[in-house]
Amino acid sequence: MKLFIVGATGRTGSLVVEQALDRGHEVTAFTRRPDAVLLRHPHLRVASGDGLSVDDLSQVSGHDAVLSIVAAPDLKRTTLAEQVARNLVKAMGRAGIARLVVTSSHALVATRPKPALALVRVLLRHSYADARNMESVLRHSDLDWRIVRANRLVDKPALGSVLRMPDGRDFTGGLNELTRADLASTLLDVVADDALVRRAIEVTGAGAA
Repeated sequence: MKLFIVGATGRTGSLVVEQALDRGHEVTAFTRRPDAVLLRHPHLRVASGDGLSVDDLSQVSGHDAVLSIVAAPDLKRTTLAEQVARNLVKAMGRAGIARLVVTSSHALVATRPKPALALVRVLLRHSYADARNMESVLRHSDLDWRIVRANRLVDKPALGSVLRMPDGRDFTGGLNELTRADLASTLLDVVADDALVRRAIEVTGAGAA
């Protein structure tokens, strides 16, 4: 599959690029910082551009699917994820590409643990509002989107397994964290799974709570 990866130089995006190449995909790493892509591979192409520019995203033409790993860089008010989603809808529509996977947050739909959720929803209120608006943009589009809502992300070695709940809310079992490496693997699984078209999937690390 020819994959166009937005946010390819982030902590999760770089893992998606690496794992996609390991799986035999052809990858275009789309980034504002092309010099930050240190990996070299015969099936890797680096595309310089900004997700806030529809013209830059026109480089998506010729690909089979898009994976977008975009998140607010700080706690300030933002429309970053929403705007990138709007631009992807336009660029992908013009290019005749429908398959899209985006990352979002499990905290948008979780109901427990209540004290921790209340705190994080205050601290990250702008980021979560942006994520909700991003999801709404996709739901009103004609794309074959999939939304992967990750639990608390950590920079640890991959466990090699995750707990996935399509259209779910709170997890039954599993860990209260998800490694970025396992999220990257999940994104690549989800982009290839036609049973998950136009669905949101909750994901956390597998194992005993």
